[in-house]
Amino acid sequence: MNSNTKIIDLSYLKEMSGNNKDIMVEMVEVFIEQNPEFTEGVFSHFENRQWTELGAVAHKAKSSVRIMGMDELGDCLEKIEHYSKGNQKIELQQKIEDRHKLNDKDLRIWNNVRNEEVNDIDLKFIPQLVNYFLNQSPIAITELKKAILEL
Repeated sequence: MNSNTKIIDLSYLKEMSGNNKDIMVEMVEVFIEQNPEFTEGVFSHFENRQWTELGAVAHKAKSSVRIMGMDELGDCLEKIEHYSKGNQKIELQQKIEDRHKLNDKDLRIWNNVRNEEVNDIDLKFIPQLVNYFLNQSPIAITELKKAILEL
């Protein structure tokens, strides 16, 4: 992505809001306020190999990011979510193979991830995806702040 390429595209937000400036400004401001939760969550859950939490924050951020027209970041978060679920599946399969009884939380997670087919347990892809998300997020926030002034 070159420096002239915008990360955001507020076309969907404009359409969804009926081109209502007040609604658009409010939604952008809410997104800007939520962004630290997303970036800190992605960073810390990845660093701690907390796949359930990483998948959950990626899932939560994905729809908000896409509303702001950040399709590449939305795709990135979707991959993080699926790889995280795949990693959860592998870890739970190991518990099952080792004949550990799954607790209620593990059973809920297992029901959510048992059909997942992608994983990155060797961490070949997730670090690059996490870095991309963390590097692009501040640029997107700058673009959104500028867009608010232009609405």
